Amino acid sequence: MDKGYLVGNRYEIIRTLGEGGMANVYLANDTKTNQKVAVKALRYDLQDDESVKRRFEREAKATGTLSHPNIVSVLDVCNDNGNQYIIIEYVHGPNLKKYIRDHFPIPYHEVVSIMEQITSAVAVAHAHGIIHRDLKPENILVDDSKDPIQVKVSDFGIALALSDRSITRTNSLLGSVHYMSPEQIRGGSATELSDIYALGIILFELLAKTVPFKGDTAVAVALKHSKEEIPDLKNIDPEIPQALVNCILKATAKDPKQRYQSVNEMHDDLSTCLYPDRANEKKFVPVSPMEANPLGETRIMPPLHSDPPEQEQKPAKKSNRRKRNIWIASIVAFVVLLGVAILALRNNQETTVPDLSNLTVKQAKVMLKGSNLQVGDITKENDDDVEAGHVIKSVPNKGLKLKNNASVNLVISLGATYYNMPNLVGKQYDDVSDNLSKRGFEVKLKYLANNNYTSGTILKQSIQSGKKVIAKNKTLTLTLAKPQPTKKKVIRVRDLSGYNLKSIQDYAKEINVTLDVSYDNSDTIAEGLLIDQSPEANSVINSGDTLSVTMSKGPEASKNTDTDAKDNTSSNNNSTKTVTRNITIPYSNDGTGSPNKVTIYLGDSTHNISNPYRTTSITSDTPVVLSFNLKDGQTGNYTVESNNATILSGSVSG
Repeated sequence: MDKGYLVGNRYEIIRTLGEGGMANVYLANDTKTNQKVAVKALRYDLQDDESVKRRFEREAKATGTLSHPNIVSVLDVCNDNGNQYIIIEYVHGPNLKKYIRDHFPIPYHEVVSIMEQITSAVAVAHAHGIIHRDLKPENILVDDSKDPIQVKVSDFGIALALSDRSITRTNSLLGSVHYMSPEQIRGGSATELSDIYALGIILFELLAKTVPFKGDTAVAVALKHSKEEIPDLKNIDPEIPQALVNCILKATAKDPKQRYQSVNEMHDDLSTCLYPDRANEKKFVPVSPMEANPLGETRIMPPLHSDPPEQEQKPAKKSNRRKRNIWIASIVAFVVLLGVAILALRNNQETTVPDLSNLTVKQAKVMLKGSNLQVGDITKENDDDVEAGHVIKSVPNKGLKLKNNASVNLVISLGATYYNMPNLVGKQYDDVSDNLSKRGFEVKLKYLANNNYTSGTILKQSIQSGKKVIAKNKTLTLTLAKPQPTKKKVIRVRDLSGYNLKSIQDYAKEINVTLDVSYDNSDTIAEGLLIDQSPEANSVINSGDTLSVTMSKGPEASKNTDTDAKDNTSSNNNSTKTVTRNITIPYSNDGTGSPNKVTIYLGDSTHNISNPYRTTSITSDTPVVLSFNLKDGQTGNYTVESNNATILSGSVSG
């Protein structure tokens, strides 16, 4: 399926997650909940079997009744254009196969934790009468965002839904034979005990990074499962606790009767296998069927070097004949199994869908014929990139496996889509930009100062409304409104000589400038009056700029004579001194980057806390030095307001 396809008018395909022998999996967005989900679809060449589709749906709904933190939840089952889809929970992370490859060696306690989660999930399924039938690391997903990791078992019931198809049985044998129990290989039905066997092989792989049996063919691997003992993990890692190895040996016993008889039993054994009191546990050795003497006979062995009576040799001959018959039957069964497997493989040979993109229909037919495939249905649709009469895509897509002589549907291009250009003038660009991008336009923007429209309003478009155009890669130039800059008011500064601070503050407010006040001693200018100003009198200043003034503190106190000291004793009580305080005014960004208008109120011997001391605008956190003119023992106060709310306040002592 292509990106953007809407399955069941709800699930929008994002990308392919994986392609398997039975089903393909896609990442999708649930347009109703805006949550990511996984969409699982039967392989294309299996979609034409109505019985498989019905059973697939029935098994998916049955699995949907399972609720467990370690089971991938089935969210929905839907039919789209006659095709079956299962919507399942999306797990962000690798499957267990990849996790083992990337994290090996895995600590023993983590291996046990993973297996406990898997066995808990399978136990719940067994309690509901559901056998997995295809347990393997590829069907176990790892949510590595959790700490510790959480695993989830998927694909319950899919193997059963497809079990009536010979191709499915063959593909399952090829893909899952490494985890298949001996009784399944011999043609028996899958049971809870065969799921337990697969769990034992998964545990082996977690500890060894590889499966116990390998071979050049599926039949070779199957024979090893039937005849050979599980390799000794102690030879790979001597440190593995024997109790943990015993869990593998008991789960993978050739005789199902000698395995764990339930997944809960295996889970309980795993939960204690690392306990110190099991450190010296003996190796579990399953009893072979021959040692168990399934024929139930009591065999009397003759003494050494003696000639047994003639009548006593007859039962021995009979026993030998029976053993010979058993071996002959086993060989015949093996030959039959081998023949069936070879026949199934021969009858279900597969081929790969070739890349048909941009070919003509005639060329596509030749390519398909060369791949032992044939043309199925042909549909047509517009495409901005593919020339009319050429292939847009094939269904199924290139690279997928199909049986020989299967049909491949083709989607043929009708040529580019024409778009009827709408009238964009007067609309906000932000409201239409996404749609223009999706159409394929290459948008270029110009700006024009205009205070009659809000910023971003489209004033002009390069393609006339009503014109039919091919939008793909077409350049569309839009002219947008932007605010026209306002000219600052220029003021000629008044001569402030003889002004006190209150009068200067009123003047600064009148001409809308920021006032910066400092203090200095003066022998000629009375305390509280202006000494100096910048800009100087009769020069110009812009609205919003800073007017700096220096105010007189009066003459500096004299300390030359005792008389002066005595005379000043009383006056010092009324003298003032300058105290500074450094503050930082915080900037509050509302998302537009607009400046904050800030007003500072200051109270000291020369300022009234009720009157503004300074008004300014800031666009970032701004440090300010406050100067207080305080008498002995006097406390100065300050308050900083923004948007009629106090953002800073404090006091200083003289």
